[in-house]
Amino acid sequence: MIKSSFLFSVFFALALQSFCQRGMLDNALGIRLGLGNGVTYQHFASDRIAIEGIAYQRYGAFNLTVLAEAHEKLFDVKGFRYFYGAGGHIWAYNQKSVLNENTLSENSIALGVDAIVGLAYYLRSLPIQFSVDWKPAMNLKGSNYIEWDSGGLSVRYRF
Repeated sequence: MIKSSFLFSVFFALALQSFCQRGMLDNALGIRLGLGNGVTYQHFASDRIAIEGIAYQRYGAFNLTVLAEAHEKLFDVKGFRYFYGAGGHIWAYNQKSVLNENTLSENSIALGVDAIVGLAYYLRSLPIQFSVDWKPAMNLKGSNYIEWDSGGLSVRYRF
């Protein structure tokens, strides 16, 4: 379990580093509200490809998700885009976490895959971005949980 968690962390750290070395074209940092609340960070490697990291709490557990996303223009309206992508996550559960209406009996880690689809709007006059998304996820190791109801509203400051 620890070996898998370590390899997962190293893989995503290397992926983030390779994208960040291309130059800071656009970054955004903000909050994410939904059934799980937390923070979100995006780094755009190009005008349409972004890497997003999301850290949030839900069920009394902590989740860290990393996604690769494609952002496309929508309706030829400046600042309005749709996006889609995929990535992976790691859940850290403790004995106070509630999953599937059951309290867990021990601390545990779960690894899984995520998808995301959503809409984003970039204000022209201020460096603010709004987005709404649906982000289903499935644990592959550590728990057999599928999260169909995850989504959120994010507000980010672009720099």
